Parts: sequence; structure tokens; C-alpha cells
Amino acid sequence: MTDTMTKRVSYDIGCMKSLRKLPDRIALRFMDLMTKYMSDPSANGLNLETVEGSKDSSIKSLRVDQGYRAIAFEVGRDIMFVHVNEHDKAYRWAAGRRVKLDPETNRIRVIEEVDAVIEPVATPETSTPRLFDEVTDARLRALGVPEEELTAVRQIPTIEALEGAEDRFDPLTYQILYAVAAGYADEEIQSLTGVGAEPDAEPQQPAAELTFGKLIETEQSRQTIFIPESEAELRRVFEEGLEGWRVFLHPEQRKIAYRDYNGPVLVRGGAGTGKTVVAMHRAKHLAGQIEKDPTRAGQRVLLTTFTTNLAHDIEANLRTLCPGHLDARPPRIEVINLDRWVSQFLKRKSFAREVAFFGEARDRLDQIWKDVFDDHELPEGLSEPFVRAEWAQIVQAKGLTDQKGYLKASRAGRGTPLDRKKRALLWDIFADYRARLISEGLAEPDDAYREATEILTAEAPNLPYAAVIVDEAQDMGEQAFRLIRAIMPETPAGDRNSLFIVGDAHQRIYGRRAAMSACGINVRGRSKRLRLNYRTTQEIRAWAVSVLEGVSVDDLDEGTDTLRGYVSLMRGAPPELVGCRSEAEELDGLVAWVRTLPPDQIRLSDIGVLCARRADGDRVQAALRAAGIETVMLQSGADDRSVPGVRITTMHRAKGLEFFAVAIPFVSEAAFPPPGALRAAVDPADKEDIVLQYRSLLHVAATRAKKALRVSWSGSPSNLVKV
Repeated sequence: MTDTMTKRVSYDIGCMKSLRKLPDRIALRFMDLMTKYMSDPSANGLNLETVEGSKDSSIKSLRVDQGYRAIAFEVGRDIMFVHVNEHDKAYRWAAGRRVKLDPETNRIRVIEEVDAVIEPVATPETSTPRLFDEVTDARLRALGVPEEELTAVRQIPTIEALEGAEDRFDPLTYQILYAVAAGYADEEIQSLTGVGAEPDAEPQQPAAELTFGKLIETEQSRQTIFIPESEAELRRVFEEGLEGWRVFLHPEQRKIAYRDYNGPVLVRGGAGTGKTVVAMHRAKHLAGQIEKDPTRAGQRVLLTTFTTNLAHDIEANLRTLCPGHLDARPPRIEVINLDRWVSQFLKRKSFAREVAFFGEARDRLDQIWKDVFDDHELPEGLSEPFVRAEWAQIVQAKGLTDQKGYLKASRAGRGTPLDRKKRALLWDIFADYRARLISEGLAEPDDAYREATEILTAEAPNLPYAAVIVDEAQDMGEQAFRLIRAIMPETPAGDRNSLFIVGDAHQRIYGRRAAMSACGINVRGRSKRLRLNYRTTQEIRAWAVSVLEGVSVDDLDEGTDTLRGYVSLMRGAPPELVGCRSEAEELDGLVAWVRTLPPDQIRLSDIGVLCARRADGDRVQAALRAAGIETVMLQSGADDRSVPGVRITTMHRAKGLEFFAVAIPFVSEAAFPPPGALRAAVDPADKEDIVLQYRSLLHVAATRAKKALRVSWSGSPSNLVKV
């Protein structure tokens, strides 16, 4: 084997960023060189040349074409590409840079050494203030800024200048500087950047033992350095334009996704903290373990979530991240929402009843309830909607099958008290309804979940799953968690890597609550929390959090959760809060807002208009089309962003999506929450729950926005809107 064949090629995030600024033909030529080399290193050796005059002898250049050069560091068997540019610009960029093996931050860093400039002593009258004048060198060093970059740091006059100089600094340095400029405390900055000792951190190697080859493989280096595992993965990264979350994980995220656990794990975090991304990387990691072990052939990872649309979105993203695991036969990753999984499982088991997940079967349930109410007198003071809610929220949610269990059951959260006599009368109604369901050959979803759980428990069928990953766990009910535990039961050999669950009760938009410990899922000691919002600006995040002010939420188990420490590093414009005199004026303003977004920076497909109701979306679509603006109405299935048009959808459907710019119209006092939803409340406690769901829904909708958010109403704003 030749030495060339043993080379390992990697890519610093700066290389990817520089490619995006160049003509497409150059990016394609570079990609072609890299993929050819990876597919056959012996035939396509990289002809690297020394960069004359550079401060680091390991820095090399590669000819992309006659006018462009790529810059790389060659150290031992490793080649790391860091920059691509026009010939002269590439050489100037390389002249002052070197690779720094940094044991303090446990990562490889590409830094520019700037010679100190001796300036004349300035008087208070003549001195020009600089951004970091009040920040000491000692503090910056302690946070992780290299000594070599301090001179350049001292020359930055404003935060706008810092943003413009992002490419000049090592990515970690830039992140630290931005956080300092934004006013974060040192403890927060260390948490955000992953710099600083952690209680469970492994001891670092002595500096003398550090090598480039070892340091490039650390969790910290992998935050900004991509090492492709195959030609196909390399090509996907280049072709997809480097969506950062698909390749680079923050050290905290990577540590959670790529380690082994001795039992179920719960990952919590606010919107935009990358929970779903971590779940997808977890699936990739576990599927990779299966692929490498011949004794595990046929096993797979089940990744499940609450809604069909979310499952479609996750599967589409996994096909970019790790398509080989989905396309294998049999697939090593299976993505499906839980209702569909239950339906397919019971069909294989010849379950005799039709499950009323949606459509005509749901309408038949309404008729059965009508017949039951015709034959029974309701207990004094109770309404038909209340009885149906009691059935759904207590009897079905808790899996109660007899009167004794119902008489003893806790009704915490249900506002209207019930004495023993009323409960007994209600049970007669519930028993009749259940009997008619069976007679009609129907089952509610919770019935189906229980039936599937009982089959799994009794038969112990040989399911192919090595692990189950659950996304959006806050929307799962008790029966769902019991089913998940039955799909992946504890074994005598232990519960290693069995369950990986992610969720955030602040985003609960379907009103289903459950404590995992009560369902046989013990995450004590294995609960993780993500705090850094990677999606939205600090201004948008702060407004979205304000919508939930004063709201207490659970931690998906038996405690309470908080958004304390949940922050965004990016800054931007505050949300636009727009009051209008009429709906017509509101729609005209929305059209004008879309037109003001720069088309050279924002595609129409990166603009989302999120509405509480489908009918509201129809009115938005009519207004935009009348103005000659292309639109796409999102309903079911994954969102193909290659199709042009402003995305219009409901707030519920938008869960799991993100857009550069988001508009949320029709949040007036008269329309949000929708009057119909409030009228459906059976008592004050139920109404309070409905209002809380719409608070969470508005929070979710606002956090779909990356850089721009517009919230509008006509007349008076909803009292859920923080103006």
C-alpha cells in the first residue's frame, strides 16, 4: 500500500464557507478532485505544494484550476483543507495562518498570527473606542481566545466590524468574542462553547502526547472539522451546501448522541436547540454499530414521533445525513409515526377492530356517543362534552378498564370535582360506550395502543429493533409510552442503549401528559439538557419565551422544567409586531413584507406564513397569489424546498420546520385562540389548558424563524401576544 493511499482527508468548516462564496464551477471542480481522490487515492494523489513565506511549514496549496487554489495543512497522514480562493487571495490568506494544537480547548484550531502594532499613546480626547477595550486579555485567554489572535481582537471597533471579520478568526474564537460582546457571563460562554472542565469530562492527554491525528478525532474538533466516512457522504455534504446541523455538532450535542448508556435517556431543551438533530445522529450512530457487527444483521433502529408529517420530515433529512442506513435491505433505520406503527402491527396480528385514527371511522365514534347519550341521563351539572373529555383524559389516558379503577383514579388537572356517586354513574356510560365500540368493530387509538402493548407483553414477539428513538415526546400520552416500553423491554442482560427520548414540554401542542417513570421508563441519572438555540436570534427567542411567561410545565416525568439558561448566540432585528385597522390592511401589509425581503438572500421557499387555522391560510394564499407571489400550501408529506413559493401552513404543521423569515398573521383578541376552541372547553380548568396549548403553539410558531419574525393582528392583539 502506498503512502498516498493511507492519507486521511478532512475539511474545516472555513473551507466549506469559502467555497460558498466562489463560482459554482470552482466548487464543482474542487468537489470533483476530492471525490476522485477518495474513490481511488492511488490513482489520484493530491499534488500539494509548499506555500512560500508561510509561518507554518505544514501549510500547502492545491491547484483547483488555473486561477484558483485550495489551502490545506498536511500533518503526517492527515490532510485538512481550510480555504479555497483565487490564487493571490488564497496565498495571502495562508501567509499568516498556522495550525494550533490546543490542549486547553481539546481541539485543532486554524489561527492567524497578527504582528503587534505599536500605536502612539492616545489621550482621552484622541483615542478611538474599541469593542473589547473593557475586556482584559486574561479573561479572553481564560475563555479560550488564543494569545496569537489577541492583537487582531484589540483592533475591532464595533460588533458590526466583528461580524464582517468572522472569516478572519478561528470559529471558536469568533463564537467566544460574539458572546462576550453580547454580554454573556463567563459561565454561560463556557457552556455555549464547550470550553472548560465538566464534572464528567474525561481527563485530557498531557500536551506532550498530543498529536494532530489524535486531536482531530476529539468531540471538540469535530464541532468544526468534517471527516467523511465515504465518497457518497463527502459528495452529499458539498451538494447540500453545508447545512451545518447535518455535519457539525456542538461538543455537548455530539457527546449526547455518540456515547453509550446503560438505560433509557431523556434529552430536553428549548426550541431550536437541536433535539431532533441529536436524535437523527443518535440513529446514525446506533445504525453504524449494527452495520459493523455481522452478528447483528437484520437489526434496526426505530425512530418514531407523534405525527405523520414529522416522520416524513425526519426521514427526508436522514436521507441526506445517512441514506445508506435507510436504503439497506433490510433498512437499519425505520422512521414511522407511532399511530402508523400500531396500525401496521395490529393488521399483522389480525386485530378484528378498525382503529379510528382519522376519517370516516372518527365520524362513527361521534354517532356512537350520540346513541349512548340518548340512552343515559347525565349526572347533575355535567355536560356531554365534559363526559367525553373525562373518558379521553382519565379513562383512556390511564388505561382504566373497570369501575373500581376509575373510582380510585387521580383526576389531577380536571377542574370539575366528582364524588363517588357521580363517578359510578359515569362508569355506566363509559361501559356502555365501550361495549358499543366493540359491537361496531371499532377501537379508539388508545385501545389500539393497549392491545398492541398486551400482545407484545404476552407473546414477546421477535421484533427486529435494537433501539427505539422517540422525537417530540411531549406530545405522547401514557399509553404511547407504555407501548414504547413494550416494543423495547428491559432484558436480563440490561437496558443498554435501549431508549433515547427527546422532547420539550414548553412545545406541547396536543395536550397529552404522561410521566415516563409511571410507564416503566426510568431516566433518572440519564436526563440531559440542551440550552443553546442554534436556529433563532436572541431577539426572536426572547419574544417567543415571553409568550410562556408565568407558565409552569413538567419535565416529561415527575418534576418541573424551566427555560433558564436557554439562550441564542446570534443577534438580529427584533420581531415586527404590527397592529392593523382591518384584515384587508393586514393582508396588504403581509404582501408588502414579503416583497421587502431581499430575493438575492432569501428564496421564497425560505419564507413561511403560519396560521392557526387552515381557513386563515387560504386567505393568505389568495392575497399573495393576487399580488403575483408564488405560494406552496404545506399539508402532508415532506417539504421540498426546491419547489419555489412562499410556504403557507398551519402552526401545527410547521412543527419541526424552520424558515429564514416567518410571518404569523391573525393573532387578534377575537381570533387567537380561535373562538371555537374556547367554546369547546368543558369547565374553567379545561379552558385554561386550551389557552396554554395556544400559548405553546404561538411559541412553537415564533421559534420556526431564523432571522426575521413578523406578528400581526387587526383590531386589538390577543392577550397572548407580548407587545
